[in-house]
Amino acid sequence: MTTLHDISLKVAQLVTDVLDGVATAGAATSLTDTNNLIQNNQYWDRGSLWIRSGNHTGKVLSVTGFISNKLNFATLGATPIAAGDRYSVARSAYPWNQIVSAIRQALDETHAEGDDNSHIGDGEILELVLPVGVWDVKRIEFERPGYQRRIPSHHYQIKDQTLRFDYGYAPCNGDIVHIIWRDTHPELTSYSTEISEEINLEWLKNKAAEVLLYWGAAQYSKNPEYMIEERMNRVMNNLKGKMPRYDGPDFEIHTAGG
Repeated sequence: MTTLHDISLKVAQLVTDVLDGVATAGAATSLTDTNNLIQNNQYWDRGSLWIRSGNHTGKVLSVTGFISNKLNFATLGATPIAAGDRYSVARSAYPWNQIVSAIRQALDETHAEGDDNSHIGDGEILELVLPVGVWDVKRIEFERPGYQRRIPSHHYQIKDQTLRFDYGYAPCNGDIVHIIWRDTHPELTSYSTEISEEINLEWLKNKAAEVLLYWGAAQYSKNPEYMIEERMNRVMNNLKGKMPRYDGPDFEIHTAGG
């Protein structure tokens, strides 16, 4: 299971410098690391903080201030950060909301699969109305009692939101009809949002980094501090030959007229 927390950290590591460390002390509103957080005061202000172990594993926090080896942030409630908790932190050059936006834009270039199973065959009916919101059908499968695997159907047509099976190829009585369709990826509403297992994560992190670096180029022009050209070249090389999804290109096979 890969979450927005996980993939956003990987994207940040591609576009900017990220510091990894271990807390030497903590509170509900701060994390202290006397070994690694030795930069000047305000260095990490408005940056992003990924908590990688402990009670708050998987959270991403906005740094409200940095002073004397301590990152400050909004309260975590009753349970504080503890000594030994691992973390990663990045400066404010690429804000958290911009990282999320880049990942969202990358996901918009591919898709997840929706699976509607609201119809059950009776051995006779040939026409089924597609549920509201189901579109761009990729394939039809039957889940049949007593069978370990779904049975693919290649004898159907789709017209005017109606799925019509060819004569003699109706779903058998008791078949659960799975309509697999091209759906958008779920919204990235929280750092705990899961990335679909269908998405090629190597493609996603590099594609999002590409989007983010284009944004960075517009913000920082050719400032050598941000190494945008060098990072972009690395990301573009990483993208070569990678498909957005693990199943590769889409192929749909059924009877003529579908």
